[in-house]
Amino acid sequence: MVGGAGEGPAEGTEPEGVSSMSNRQLQSEIEALRDEVDSLKKELDKQASNISYYLDAAKRIQADFDNYKKRVQRDREEFAKQANDKLISELLGFVDDLERALCSPGSVDELKKGLCQIQGNLLALLRSYGLTEMPGEGDFDPNLHEALCTAEGEEGKICEVLQKGYLLGPRVIRHAKVKVGKISEKGEENG
Repeated sequence: MVGGAGEGPAEGTEPEGVSSMSNRQLQSEIEALRDEVDSLKKELDKQASNISYYLDAAKRIQADFDNYKKRVQRDREEFAKQANDKLISELLGFVDDLERALCSPGSVDELKKGLCQIQGNLLALLRSYGLTEMPGEGDFDPNLHEALCTAEGEEGKICEVLQKGYLLGPRVIRHAKVKVGKISEKGEENG
């Protein structure tokens, strides 16, 4: 059976659609496709090389940045140590003054006068570092004050400062401990 169902083309006959193309044309197309594949392979290799180059560059930049962060952190720590060293060396003068005051054979009034001078000098040093005392009057502000108790007085006003508060620049170093005014219940019923 020649040319029966399910069989390929008979020997010597060309598949359908190929008869119009010559072998040379097919060879030429195949060669063009091979050249295109080779060209695409070369471009792919070039892009892979670029990817590798840029990935290595990104890794180097990341490592440089990590080293920079570590160096900045070390510098900050060293600066803080040096600042602490300076402050402590300045405070040691006050320790010396206190020791001298305690060992002096003077009267209680002379001792009190000496301690007041030491306190004034210490506060002057702290002010030179930017320390300021919080105002102890006016409205209660929870950002600046810590209410320890209430007392009869104008609602929301500071009645008494129990411990002074301090600012270092704009930052609160220690909240002021205060008594806050509160209208008594009797006053509310009458008024």
